[in-house]
Amino acid sequence: MNPMKRFSFFFLLFSLGLQAQTRWQPSQLIKWSSANENYRNTYFKAAYDGYIDLLSEIKDKPEIYLAAGKSAYQIRLFSEASFLFSRARQVSTKPLPELDLWEGKTWFGEGQLDSAIALLNRAQPQLKGEDQDDAKLWLSYAKNARREKAKPQAVGIRPIDVLNTDGVESSVFLSLDENTLFFTSARQENTGKDMDEENGIYFQDIWTSRRDSLSKTWTEPQPLPGNVNTPQHDACLGLSPQGDMLFVYKSEKGGDIFYSRCDKKGNWREPKPMGGDINTSYFESSACLSADAKTMYLISEREKRGAKGNGDIWMLKKEKRTEYGSATNLGTPVNTLYDENSVSIHPDGKTLFFSSNRPESMGGYDIFVTRREGNSWLPPQNLGYPINTEGDEVYFSLSVDGNTGWVSSRRKESLGESYDIYEIDLSNYVLPLDRNSAAKRPTVCLLQGKILDKSNAMAIETELRLTDANGKLIQTIETAENGEFRVSIPGDQSFTLQAAPKGYQPQSEPVLIKSVAGKTQSLTKVFLMAPQP
Repeated sequence: MNPMKRFSFFFLLFSLGLQAQTRWQPSQLIKWSSANENYRNTYFKAAYDGYIDLLSEIKDKPEIYLAAGKSAYQIRLFSEASFLFSRARQVSTKPLPELDLWEGKTWFGEGQLDSAIALLNRAQPQLKGEDQDDAKLWLSYAKNARREKAKPQAVGIRPIDVLNTDGVESSVFLSLDENTLFFTSARQENTGKDMDEENGIYFQDIWTSRRDSLSKTWTEPQPLPGNVNTPQHDACLGLSPQGDMLFVYKSEKGGDIFYSRCDKKGNWREPKPMGGDINTSYFESSACLSADAKTMYLISEREKRGAKGNGDIWMLKKEKRTEYGSATNLGTPVNTLYDENSVSIHPDGKTLFFSSNRPESMGGYDIFVTRREGNSWLPPQNLGYPINTEGDEVYFSLSVDGNTGWVSSRRKESLGESYDIYEIDLSNYVLPLDRNSAAKRPTVCLLQGKILDKSNAMAIETELRLTDANGKLIQTIETAENGEFRVSIPGDQSFTLQAAPKGYQPQSEPVLIKSVAGKTQSLTKVFLMAPQP
């Protein structure tokens, strides 16, 4: 509905109609309780509808207008929220300090930063406890946003229109060669074709798109082939470096991470739960692997020793192919008392991106970057505007050469005012961590190839060994079921790649990739393995 038409509808609804009541009726108390329960459970659309229904009967209770306005704000109906807050002021017989907080947040959502700062400044000393903390946090957001927007970064950002709908497109991941893209979408064409009424979105499925080899544009997305998508919520949480294993969310035990493997025909198998110390009775929402697949970074709300806040980033070392050891909290300065989310590790193995709603954000969730130096992590830095906005930015990925980024973002221009997927030109951008450093970008190259039986060209699933010039093992590389492998390695260094699958004669190939600044250099090695005599 057009915003002006919506406003007119609300004005008529709440300025005309039934005579105001001063006493709650039993049926109204039931509606009030139900709407409040939906709000507490974060079913904001259902809560909003319940409050609006109640306001068609009761027009003199400011607490209903305030609750309805808060729900409208949560589902980004900012003009409706503003109107409902103003009505709360009109019918209230006493000051409502909480109104300044929520009106300030609403002005922030509308991009009126100066007005938001004024209201939040006024609200802060009048509030106590969590409300005062909330006012401080949003005041910090507003000041950060005003500062960052005054000095925008030299980037170009555009929506990937072929992927986006007026539903929710989120959790975007790319294969290491950056030719295949996976994402989560809540759209009508999904498997169940049903709406999750509590959240106001369609049940999510995982979709995929290929990059056209000639135009270099993304093709029309297709549902993930195989047995992953169901009529319920199915979300992509991460992708292995090989591109043959997806981490999938399922709402079991509070939210757990499963994995699905891609078979030789390109179909994805039914997800299985991850083993080891990955899933708990708490919410696990994101996972990624280092380029050598030896380290997993995990978002979890577990309350074990070392936990800092809501969602934290945890690190696990590999023990078996799909099992990782005990989770270690990354600690400060990476984790905070706030919420860390949607983690991704660059192919350089050191540069970590994640989203967070910490006070250094410019509104809700922003993308931050940190880097491992030795056994510690650098203080995370905000990527700045317009990569980040007053809306929410989650699930950021950086290309191997550092020139392109992808992010799921909820911006004013997003279709349906929801999350869309954006591609970012970073060719003139320097990461905040590198602005005072001699090394301006991660320099890694792409080594890829395939292992085949020489006699019949059948794919061989095996492990490769990458050793340096002195014969020291650098890493083992697991091929996919189709025999393909893909890994990032440092440029300008000599290596030896060794293949010795059981029943075949061993083979070795020299590896040296000359790096070129600003470009991803790659080398392809195909092993045609001869059977043992």
